Amino acid sequence: MVDRDSKPLISVIVPVYNTEAYLERCINSILNQTYDNLEVICVDDGSTDRSGDILDKIARCNSKVEVIHTKNKGVSSARNVALSRAKGDYIGFVDSDDYIHKDMYTILLNLSLKNNVDFVSCGYYYDDGVNVKQALNQKIVPLKPINIIETLYYIYKRDEYKGVAGYLWTRLFKRELIKDSDGNLLIQFDEALNVGQDIVFLAKICEKVKKTLYTDRPLYYYYQRKNSTAHDEIKQLTKMTWVYAYEEIIKRYTDLHMPADLLEIIIRMYVYRCGKMLEIASKYNDFEKIAILKEKIINNLYHYRKSNFEHPERIQWILSLLSEDTFS
Repeated sequence: MVDRDSKPLISVIVPVYNTEAYLERCINSILNQTYDNLEVICVDDGSTDRSGDILDKIARCNSKVEVIHTKNKGVSSARNVALSRAKGDYIGFVDSDDYIHKDMYTILLNLSLKNNVDFVSCGYYYDDGVNVKQALNQKIVPLKPINIIETLYYIYKRDEYKGVAGYLWTRLFKRELIKDSDGNLLIQFDEALNVGQDIVFLAKICEKVKKTLYTDRPLYYYYQRKNSTAHDEIKQLTKMTWVYAYEEIIKRYTDLHMPADLLEIIIRMYVYRCGKMLEIASKYNDFEKIAILKEKIINNLYHYRKSNFEHPERIQWILSLLSEDTFS
């Protein structure tokens, strides 16, 4: 257990934009943690609903909560602002429409301290407002410290290891991965990305990591809103940030000479993202994006087919997208 006389401070970062219906549930789930040495840094990213007022009201009643109001610049900017203010020995992220188990940070911190790892990850639930369902791994993930290369295989094999996933919010990071001893940011979120910025940030963190630990206890509740940015097809198609996010990761990890089979798994995810984006482009008859995406897929088709040898239905799906006559 954590030494009560020397409890590490955990900074919990919450970017907020127009989530008034879920905000109190989110912040209260953090404030009600069984681990109490927390600071909660909330950045109101120019909300046009009551989110800012709700945050101010909560902060007036609880000194652990710091609220920063900014003009709307996106979630990456909001997280960067919060990171620059974070004083914690550990850093965690919670999205403002999600919520967490009361023991989440007690469990993650104790695991980190006991095993001396760079970050700890936990399982999570999907919550669609009607049903709450655990994200399950199809195969066993070792519940012991593992090196970063092994960790990356679990992160990017998302079809087999949904409970590990590539998200920030199921993890507790040591401060030194993100900030130096003077409080300067070593890495930041890419403010050009409106979605996918979390996987790029995690990829950058993993370049500094030696050991990680995973617990399959589901401690995070991922609320899936149909009107959230991640589900806005037009925004996704306009900027294609999921595609560019994976291109950034592939470039970084190629330059770092990561194992070839790991790169192949990441390319598989990249082609999958291109395929999903191609479906949206075809739906809206965006012929320019269709041509761009087809070229990207074709250039990586060999790796996609090779890495999906045991899944012929996936190969058929991507080939059918390439063969569609979208100009008829």
